[in-house]
Amino acid sequence: MELNTASSVISFVSELEQRSADFYGKWAERHTALKTRFDEFVKENQKTEKNIKRSYYSVVTDALETNFCFKGLTAKAEIPDLPENASAEDVVRASVDMEKFIRDFYRQAADLSRSLLADVPRAMDRVARNRDSRISELEKMA
Repeated sequence: MELNTASSVISFVSELEQRSADFYGKWAERHTALKTRFDEFVKENQKTEKNIKRSYYSVVTDALETNFCFKGLTAKAEIPDLPENASAEDVVRASVDMEKFIRDFYRQAADLSRSLLADVPRAMDRVARNRDSRISELEKMA
C-alpha cells in the first residue's frame, strides 16, 4: 500500500507500533528470559505512538495548508509470524529483523517530510535512533 498523505502515515505508524507491541507482549508471556525487556518494549511502543501522533496533530494545520504528503512511501507491516513453539533465540532474531524494518520506515518517512515540516521528521528521526539502540540490544541477546 502506498502512503501519500500524512494521515495515512500516522495511521500506519499506529498499526506498526501496536502490532509490534502485540508481538513483544505475546513473546514476553511465553519466554521468561525475555519478559522484562519485552514488556518495556511494549511500553516504549505505546509512548512512541503517542509522541508521533502529538507531533503530527500539533502541525496538522500547517501540513494541510502546504499540501504536505509522503509521496513514494509504501507500507507493509513486517511483523514476524512465528510458530507457537518458537525458541527465545528465534524470537530475538525475528525481533531484530522487525526492528530494522521499523527503523527504516521511520527514516524514510522523516526524509520525505523534512522539507515541509520540522516536528514530524524530528520525532521520526528520534524513533529511528531509539530503534538503532533496540537493534543493538537485541543483537547482543541473540
